Amino acid sequence: MTYSNENTAAHHLHTLLAQVRVANGTIAEAWAGALDTEWGTHEFARRHSEVVSLLQMTIRQLSALPERSRIRCERHVSAWWTAVMQPVVNWMDTNRSPLSVIDEDKLDHLESTAELISGNLAGSDAAPRGGDLHEMTQRCEEWIELLTSMGDEEIEGPIRDQLISQLRHLIWLAGHAGIFGGARVAEEASTVIGSLARTGATLVNMQEGSQTGWKKALLALVAACVVFNTAAPIFQESITAGAGFAREIANVVHDAQANE
Repeated sequence: MTYSNENTAAHHLHTLLAQVRVANGTIAEAWAGALDTEWGTHEFARRHSEVVSLLQMTIRQLSALPERSRIRCERHVSAWWTAVMQPVVNWMDTNRSPLSVIDEDKLDHLESTAELISGNLAGSDAAPRGGDLHEMTQRCEEWIELLTSMGDEEIEGPIRDQLISQLRHLIWLAGHAGIFGGARVAEEASTVIGSLARTGATLVNMQEGSQTGWKKALLALVAACVVFNTAAPIFQESITAGAGFAREIANVVHDAQANE
């Protein structure tokens, strides 16, 4: 599966809000349709929370734009937040059309903001250029197998469980990239890599086989992320945390980019 620069959080937030706005039924039904799940369920809450993450990412990325563009875009943030949250509206009100969630001009400004972010931040984790999410998913599955195989004497159970939870969430996001986009996947991948590198740098009782597997798995996941997110500097956190891997990580990044 390949993605273009039209892959920012703002692009996918715009797409979801546009789908909600033109839907029939209540606002709740419109959101359920856009998120392809049932209103009122755990899965709905999970997916809508990711919409909030898209909004959060968009707001944060505005600070990376040139000042005039940033100021112009920030004027519309409140309208985008209101569209996502609808804080003073009954989502089940049959007399309120989803068309009311956001004005068309505010939606257009969101799309323009997405294009600005894509143009200014292309190649970063804010606007990934494309790649193979299947490979990233495979590497995450291998990580889960490695962590599951390690005993409590090597890694404390709560730490292992938290890392597995992060990896599973990354796999879930990759599987729902059509809804939430590659930028959300790239951001979560950065967090996961940082967590794995920091943990690997602090564990002192790993057996030799586990140490070798940890190192190999980290480099493989980095390589998969580079393929997906060409040239993105999402590895700084992991390089800092696991200084012993820095040269090898740099070599993996270089080789992956050279083969594209």
